[in-house]
Amino acid sequence: MGSAATKYIGHLRDKRVLIVGGTSGIGYAVAEAALEHRAIVTIVGCNPSKLETALSKLMAAYPSETGANRLRGIPCDLGDADQLETNVQKVLGFAAAGSKINHIVITAADMTQPPSIAKVTAENIQRTGTIRYLAPLIFAKHLPQFMELESGNSMTLTSGAHAHKPDPGWTVISAYCGAVESMAKGLAIDLKPLRVNAVSPGAIMTDVVKDILGDAYDFAIRMAKEKSLVASAGAPEQVAQAYLYLMKDQYVSGSIIESNGGMLLV
Repeated sequence: MGSAATKYIGHLRDKRVLIVGGTSGIGYAVAEAALEHRAIVTIVGCNPSKLETALSKLMAAYPSETGANRLRGIPCDLGDADQLETNVQKVLGFAAAGSKINHIVITAADMTQPPSIAKVTAENIQRTGTIRYLAPLIFAKHLPQFMELESGNSMTLTSGAHAHKPDPGWTVISAYCGAVESMAKGLAIDLKPLRVNAVSPGAIMTDVVKDILGDAYDFAIRMAKEKSLVASAGAPEQVAQAYLYLMKDQYVSGSIIESNGGMLLV
């Protein structure tokens, strides 16, 4: 296949892509997509057992794309604020593998039911804030050691539609999602010409969300359909396309890409 035939699909070939939160949900789908584009992929997860399972699944699904050490994983608890700087540098060094990282995608989140306003304490929102807000900021701090700050490379954060249309009881998560979007714009300026953007997903029904909702899952699906212009809830494989776009388009920076089925218009 000649160079003209790979003008578009070859953008990520042999590029080093680090996916923080890549063991499930959206992050796992981004890992699949990156492998299909022949990238060299590193995934990060807080649960070592879950990480090994994700690596095994990816290797089984993409045997030719994951050979020759093109897929690796490293466990890391981003909720440990005291060890965050050390852990982040360890992850970046592992992903760079003596070279340089080209793209970093952060989808990690503390997937627990947020506390209501009446139950908010400094302690019960600290871990959520460390993972969703502080960790991406510390990754950005150390990126220049492991990534060339050029427009061909990128950092993509994850916010959420709650930043623009909060549901009752989701003030804490909505606030952090809004903060992440503002952070992405600030980092795009501070790290230029490295491109920094964020994806804002809507109601994406992952396995983790299904486990959290339990018996309320079917009701949540119905509600998501009612709040959507496309009459469906979202899937990780769909929103993963937004992350691919942000890695590949070298003229987009400081932007928030929404993938929410049009829910903000309902």
